[in-house]
This record gives sequence, C-alpha cells and structure tokens, in this order.
Amino acid sequence: MSVPVLTRLELNRATLARQMLLVRADRPIVEAIEFLSGPQAQISEGPYQALWSRLEGFRHEAMTRLIEERTLLRATTMRGTLHLHSVPDMVGIRKLVQPVLERMWGGQFAKRFGAGDRQAMIRAGRRLLDKGPMTAGALRKALVERFPEPDPLSMTTLLQVSDTLVQIPPTRIWGSGHAPVLTRIGNWIEPPKPDITRRQLVKRYLAAFGPASVADMQAWCGLTKLDADFKAVRGELVEFRDEAGRVLYDLPEAPRPDAETPAPIRFLPVYDNVILGFADRSRMVAAADVGRLWQGETNRGSVLIDGMVGASWGFAKTKAGGVLDILTGTPVTGKTREGLEAEAEAFLAFMTDGKGGEMKIEAM
Repeated sequence: MSVPVLTRLELNRATLARQMLLVRADRPIVEAIEFLSGPQAQISEGPYQALWSRLEGFRHEAMTRLIEERTLLRATTMRGTLHLHSVPDMVGIRKLVQPVLERMWGGQFAKRFGAGDRQAMIRAGRRLLDKGPMTAGALRKALVERFPEPDPLSMTTLLQVSDTLVQIPPTRIWGSGHAPVLTRIGNWIEPPKPDITRRQLVKRYLAAFGPASVADMQAWCGLTKLDADFKAVRGELVEFRDEAGRVLYDLPEAPRPDAETPAPIRFLPVYDNVILGFADRSRMVAAADVGRLWQGETNRGSVLIDGMVGASWGFAKTKAGGVLDILTGTPVTGKTREGLEAEAEAFLAFMTDGKGGEMKIEAM
C-alpha cells in the first residue's frame, strides 16, 4: 500500500489550521497555550503577540491577569529557551526536557565553570532565592562574591538547569521594561506532580504541528531518541511522506485542509514556534527567504503572506503611539496589499494599546 505524499503547501495549510492561523479561534487562553505546548517567550511581549494572531478578541490584560494569578508561568523548558506554560505543563514538560538542559549546560558552560564545587554553589543560590525573588544580575553578583573563580554566567545558568526558576511579575508582563525577576517555582506555586509522558508529548506535538517527522519534533523540543516513542504510538497514527521522501506522522482526525485554502495575513512574534518547531522549516519559509527577510537582525518578527513568511516587521514606541515597519520580500500589490495594510493597522493598534501610529511598508 502506497504512502500518500503531502506537498509543501498541503503541509503549510495543515500547520496553519492546527496553529489557529487560518481562522482565529474562540477558545480560552490557557487552553490555547496548552494546545501549543507553550509559546516561546524570550521576548516579554512575544506570547501576547502570538496569541493575538491566534485567538478571537484576545486582549493583553487577560493574559497579564493569568500570569499575575500564577496560572501561567514563564521559565526555561524546551531547547533550553524560555516558554510560557500552564502550571501542569511547566512541571510536566520541564521534567521531560531536563536531560536537554543538563546536556546544554555540560556542552556550553561546564568548562567555563571550572573545577569549583557545583553543589555548594547550587545550595548557596537556592538559599539566596529562598530569601526572596532576585534579578539575574543581583543573583550573579551575590554568587560572585562567594564564588569568585567560576564564570558568572555559568553559575546562574547552572541554577536555571538545576531548578525551575520562574520569571515573575511585575516583570515579563505587557508594558514592563523591568529586568526579569526570578524565584524558584516552589516559592511561587505548589507544584503538582508531573504527569506528561514522552509518548503523550509526541501526540500533543503532532496535534499542534503535524504532519511531522521524528526529526521535526526533536528540533522542536530538544529531546533525542524519539524514534522509540513514535514507534510505541504508531498504531494511533497515520503516515505520509513529503515531496523529499521524508516519513511524516499525524493523528488520523487532525485537520489537513486543501492546499488552495485561503490563508490570511498574520503577524508573528520573534521566535514563534510555528517557524522554529521543525527540522525542515520549508513548509513555513522558502529557502530563498531564510535570512534574507531579516537582514541579519534577530529582533524582527515575521509576517505570513499566503501562509508563508513573506515579510518581517519591527516596532518602535513613540510618544504618539508607535511605528510599525514592514519589509516584504517582493512588492505587495492589489488585494494582498489591502489585506496586509488592514492586518498591520489592527496589529499596530494592539501594540500601542489603541493609540495607533505610523505604518511603513517597503519591498526589499
């Protein structure tokens, strides 16, 4: 029996449908965040921007309230990067990716730490954080006074790897420019027992990002040797191939729209997982556009045009509101231009809390 082949555009539309980027969804914020297994969150406003493009009627104060109420937590999880999770996901996913974090520290920071007593440093860091929340800078300074030999960044990173350190309000919420404040998760909430297995995570990944390969999921979460977990649930999956012959897996009832399904303009934050969550990103960004649209700048978001990354955006606040500048890969005209301007105007209003401002669209 032959295995069906999915074209790049069919994969694109399937991914957009899962990611709530074909039609904005009417679903609660926490439910959406859990379905996505957490938006990436190095930039404070990134999760807000991600949800604005995915949820109908999303308002940033609603997410801020959930963060302040300790329903949503921001900490280091997948790929050793910051993500925003619900409490159960923060505990469960963090436990699964713990080996990834330890591997990252061993490969990038262990040599910089040197031959010092790691456990003594960890105990000292925990005592400091248990006295009260601290910025990373203050924590680093206090550790250097006690342990002057190790590289300072290696010490704070070791604490991030050894404990789940959550970044708490008033930092990392909409409009806050304060340096991130850290505390150990047990000082902030009563952590539930982790209850997510690797096999469950496989199915969750496919639900939100599929159809996808084992390598795609490994790129998304940083875990290795997932072949066995895919094999264990293979009876619950369907199999496809892409145009390059890669084996792709999916949930049987997951949406796979026609390649010609219209895809609206959507603004995505810097580091959105819908782009980063694959080993092969060609379903979301053409090879010719990788790097070109961002012009070497890391802090520019992406704009989906006809489902693919076709432009990048930057934003600067002003007294009157803000300036949204958009760089397109090719000139945009006609109805596509009208759609881009309409979505950009709405995004600019969101970014400026309704003040609006100036919009610039230029072709590279």
